[in-house]
Amino acid sequence: MKCIFCDNENEAKSSEHIVPESFGNTFYILPKGVVCDSCNNSFSTFESKALTDSVFVFERARFSVPSKKRKGAKGKVNELIIEADEKFRKGHLFIKGLNNENVKNFDAHTQSFKLVVSAFDKSEVAASKLFLSMGMEAIYQSQRNLYDKHSFNELKEFITKKDNTDWPFISTDFETDKFKSIPTYYDKYRLKKIYCSLSYLEVDDKTLLFKFKYGGIAMTINLLNRDYQWMELFYKRDKSSCIFPRHFERKFLKKVKKK
Repeated sequence: MKCIFCDNENEAKSSEHIVPESFGNTFYILPKGVVCDSCNNSFSTFESKALTDSVFVFERARFSVPSKKRKGAKGKVNELIIEADEKFRKGHLFIKGLNNENVKNFDAHTQSFKLVVSAFDKSEVAASKLFLSMGMEAIYQSQRNLYDKHSFNELKEFITKKDNTDWPFISTDFETDKFKSIPTYYDKYRLKKIYCSLSYLEVDDKTLLFKFKYGGIAMTINLLNRDYQWMELFYKRDKSSCIFPRHFERKFLKKVKKK
């Protein structure tokens, strides 16, 4: 069987989790050989960084999702260190590094406050690779006709490090049109139980959007190329949205101002 990423013939001994196991997925898995062992092993590097050095560690800790080694979620986002509860109690997490810069609107009466934190700690590239690999794998597994329509060549080159040019994505749950679930039936139901959803919107032959949502975090990326003009409507309609890596947002805003 040929690996869908590197196109090499292989006899893989391991199976690829479409959604990483550290998100709680133990069932939405590709058959052996669809992703070769070499690619599978290399993916662990960006998966680990995206899962521990980003806002995803907050959600994993909040949901008490254990790692592959059955340990509580732990990670770092800038000066903050986040750890899950040792007893795996949902809704309990520990945050170290709180200060006047990241704690806002503290209410002494309710003991509540607003935590200001970056979404990613130098992990944007790792996150984009994670979203791209999840999107392509999910479409291969659950929407084969859609998979067969597109080559995904640029995605493959980026994932396999043949082209390391950054690939943009946007943080938003806004939808310009109705996204469709990629997993179907029981897979869709079981993923919902672990706070995950994977959906797509086929805009044209150059724009196939993939949205990954985990808990309260939603990210959208184009699986076919690095063009980011499609983000304009999302960005205008969702005032809380951000484009990553951040240099794309600066370029995007310059283009919007010129119009």
